[in-house]
Amino acid sequence: MAHPFRHTGEETVKGRKSSFSRHWRLWALTGFALLSSAGIYALAGYLMNPQTLPIRNIQIKNEFRNLDKVSLQQALLKAIDGGFFSVDLNRLRDAALSAAWVAEAKVTRVWPDRLVVEVVEQTPIARWGKDALLNDRGEVFHPRKGVSKSLPLQFNGDEDKAPVMLDFFVREQRAFRRIGKSIREVDLDKRGEWRLKLTDGTDIVVGKEQMDKRIQRLLGVYSALEQSEKKPRRVDLRYEQGFAVSWRSEEKG
Repeated sequence: MAHPFRHTGEETVKGRKSSFSRHWRLWALTGFALLSSAGIYALAGYLMNPQTLPIRNIQIKNEFRNLDKVSLQQALLKAIDGGFFSVDLNRLRDAALSAAWVAEAKVTRVWPDRLVVEVVEQTPIARWGKDALLNDRGEVFHPRKGVSKSLPLQFNGDEDKAPVMLDFFVREQRAFRRIGKSIREVDLDKRGEWRLKLTDGTDIVVGKEQMDKRIQRLLGVYSALEQSEKKPRRVDLRYEQGFAVSWRSEEKG
């Protein structure tokens, strides 16, 4: 006769041991995870401490014609707010860009205590207003020292119109050079009216619409204007079918 299956005392003890082992492993893993997290947190706190691996050297790369390297380095030193791991590179980049002659800046870390700042200097192509300059990307910047008079080209207008004005100048300069002329000054007033001055002193009132068309119409007859006894002093292109010319007074001998 078969005997019914019964749990023995030995099996019960084994089950308890197995359960305890599972719980012990779980507690051990939990403890290890907590200790690891605490260790990582402590390490992160140590690395982000401004006193950990302080920055001891700033290297500024590239050659400059107008940028004051000493002033730039002083501005960068003031902007340092942490150690090697915690220093804010964006803050340093902004400090570099705040210098008048800096067009671009890139800041990188070099182990263990150095920062390298790569700087691109502004390339001025024209004077802007009385005390500013225009760079080759259509951006106005304000040097701390006086504006150089050696730049022959002059722009006058609102600074937010600088890119549009530079594009206009490049386009029309190319057109005028085909007849042997060159633009010396570009003006855009608050009403949107364009004016040009050529290197020979001629003022050209372009207006605020159909600028390219009006200038092309002028260029088609400009050589004839110059063959006149008097030279043009001012040309007003704001007419639908033509333009008005004011002539220079005859020079007295």
